[in-house]
Amino acid sequence: MEVRMRKLITFIVVVLFLLIFTGLSFAGGSKEATNGEIGGTITLYTSETLTDVQKIAEKFEQKYPGTKVEIYRSGTVEVTAKLQAEIEANSIKPDVIWFADMAMFQDLGNKGLLLKTDLPEAMNIPKKFVYMGGKAYEARLIYQIVAYNTEKVKKKITGWNDLLDPVFKGKVGSASAFYSGATLTQVATLSKDSKFGWDFYKKLAENDCKIVKGNGAVARNIATGEYYIGITIDFMARALKAKGSPVDYVYQKEGTVYIPTPIGIISKSKNPETAKAFVNFVLSKDGQQVMVDRGYLPLNKNVPLPEGVPSPAKIKILKTDWKYLKENRDMLRKKWGEIMGVM
Repeated sequence: MEVRMRKLITFIVVVLFLLIFTGLSFAGGSKEATNGEIGGTITLYTSETLTDVQKIAEKFEQKYPGTKVEIYRSGTVEVTAKLQAEIEANSIKPDVIWFADMAMFQDLGNKGLLLKTDLPEAMNIPKKFVYMGGKAYEARLIYQIVAYNTEKVKKKITGWNDLLDPVFKGKVGSASAFYSGATLTQVATLSKDSKFGWDFYKKLAENDCKIVKGNGAVARNIATGEYYIGITIDFMARALKAKGSPVDYVYQKEGTVYIPTPIGIISKSKNPETAKAFVNFVLSKDGQQVMVDRGYLPLNKNVPLPEGVPSPAKIKILKTDWKYLKENRDMLRKKWGEIMGVM
C-alpha cells in the first residue's frame, strides 16, 4: 500500500512539474523577443508605397518565422506629423521609421531618438549612405524626374524647363508639397537654386500645372493621357513603362533632385533586435532584390541595376540644403501653396 502511495505521489509531482514547465514555456512564447532574440512584432511608420513595403515585410517574415511587421503608411508629411505628435506626448509607437524627410531624420538623430547600429549589411552599401554614423541608412535610390506621355508628346524632353512650355498648358502635373516629402525636397532645392528660384514655380503656375496629392497619381495620370507631362518619381514612371503604358522619363539635363528615404530604428524600441534584423534585411541582397524587382535602384553592391537604367554616378544631382529645409519647411510649403494656388 505504501509503495503504491509513494508511486502515486511521485506521479502527481512529475505531472505538476510538467504542467508548470509547459505553462511557463507557452507564456514566454507570447511575449516580444528579448535578450538578443529575433521574434515578435515591430511597428513600421513609412511613406513608401504600401505594396512595396508589404512585399519586403512578407519576405522578412518568411526569413524570420515568428516575426510580424505592422505597417502604418501615409504621405511623408502625415507620417512625420504623427510621429512628431507622439514625440511631444512622450509616446512613440514605431520601432522602425522609413520616410522621405532627411531633415527630420537628422533632427531625430541629434536629439538621441535614433538607435545607433553597426549592421552587417552596411559594409555592402556606399559609406556615404550610412547616415550619422549608423543612426540611419539609405534604403535605395530614387529621384524626382520629368515623365511624359509618349503618345501626346512629340518633342524631345530634356529637363525641368519643358514643364513651362505653353504647348503643355493645363496638361502638366505635380504632387503636393503639403503631402509629398519628395515634392517638398524639390521645392527646397529649386527655390534656392539661382537657375530656378521661385520664378520657376510662378511660371509653372502660369502654365496651369495641376496639383494632386502624391507622385503615384501624377504618374498614373500621365499614363492615361490626362497629363501630357509632369514631375514624379523615377521608379514609378519606370514601372508603368515596363507594363506597356505610353510613359517615358528623363533625368533632367540641369540636374535631378535626389530624394533620400532613410530607414532607422527608434532608440526606445521595445523590440530592438527584430528592428535591427528588419533594417539589415532591407539592406541585404534579398531585400535589395525586392527593390530592383519593384523598379528601384539598389544600393547593395551585390545587386545589379535594373535593365536600361544609368549608373547613379552618371546622374547629375542638384544640391539640396537639408538645414535650410529643416528650418524653413513651413515657409516653403506656404509660399509654394500661395504660388500654385493650393492651400
